[in-house]
Amino acid sequence: MNFISMLAALIGFAPPVALMFISLRNYTYPKVEKPYFSDPTFFGMFAVGIFIGVVLYAVSIIIPGYFFLAFVLEELVKLIILNLRRFQLKADTPFYAFGLGAGMAAALAFGTMNAAISGMSETGIEIASLAIMIMISIQTALLTISTSVTVGIGAARGRMWSYFAQAVVIHLAVFLLGYKLTTGGFDVLGYALYGLSIVFIFVYYWYLFDKILPAYVKEALRHLAKQTARKERRERQQQKH
Repeated sequence: MNFISMLAALIGFAPPVALMFISLRNYTYPKVEKPYFSDPTFFGMFAVGIFIGVVLYAVSIIIPGYFFLAFVLEELVKLIILNLRRFQLKADTPFYAFGLGAGMAAALAFGTMNAAISGMSETGIEIASLAIMIMISIQTALLTISTSVTVGIGAARGRMWSYFAQAVVIHLAVFLLGYKLTTGGFDVLGYALYGLSIVFIFVYYWYLFDKILPAYVKEALRHLAKQTARKERRERQQQKH
């Protein structure tokens, strides 16, 4: 691996991995005695996400208008995977959705960064351009992970279409706000809209992991406690008979 690929991998993988540790630390060791999800399954989904991200990036190269379809296509892929029998109506699905989204974000960002840095290598890598690429990678991680977890919560609750629609709207909003800058609109308006897109997805990500996911976990635990209580009552009744 040459320097360009190493730098692209660092920029692409660092944000989703950092978000992984920051956002999930309260749901696994050492914060809790019994983790809310299985590490092997989580990292398996991370690997699946990387593979899907590579495929989607290849598709984006082949199809010129891919970015006009990405906000639906990427969320549809998540919807299909997270509504497989293994994940549908399962309490831990949102956490595996995180792994899926993190893997996709890492692969998509790596491909984008590798192409961008390769193009700049002939004229020299500028600090300002590098800073913009880092922000794009962070935004990609925030967007892809948050929409994936949103779809995952929908799959766990059995309300896949409403949560899928929410993820599509979030993705579309970020795309529209950043469209001017990403298509060469390097002016005040372009930078302002792109800055707004970063603020928008950061706020949504914060709200998702500070409010929505904790509320979902509490709801899932209450549901699990009721199921356990009903099971114990049935067992006691069977023992009496």
